[in-house]
Amino acid sequence: MKKMHAVLGCAVAAILAGSAAWAGSKYGYPVFIDLTQKKAYGTLGAARNSTDAVQLISCDAHAYKDGTRRMSCSAKNTSGTYVYCTSTVAGLVDSARSISGDSFIYFEWDTNGECTYLGVGHSSEYAPKQL
Repeated sequence: MKKMHAVLGCAVAAILAGSAAWAGSKYGYPVFIDLTQKKAYGTLGAARNSTDAVQLISCDAHAYKDGTRRMSCSAKNTSGTYVYCTSTVAGLVDSARSISGDSFIYFEWDTNGECTYLGVGHSSEYAPKQL
């Protein structure tokens, strides 16, 4: 009887462990660009893992020896549309520095190519990059 309970307990644990591996919401946001509203977004993982070999989205933070800090963001969608913006606004530079390898990036720019907004998301929902 005790063996039967132990076997049943192990079976239930195995089933729960197997289902836990598939649990949780998962989203990949391919690179999206809206030239009219001057915005772009996507997850690094979805762009990297795409089969089209065209998509990209990135933001970089730069620091210069004179103390100047700058950031830049760029994106290219599956159609090959490419956008780029840059800024020296401290808050935007800080946001660019917070990006991790599997972040969601959303940025906006103005007619001068200056970044006006940068949102960075970190979530277990975002697919990680695969090598």
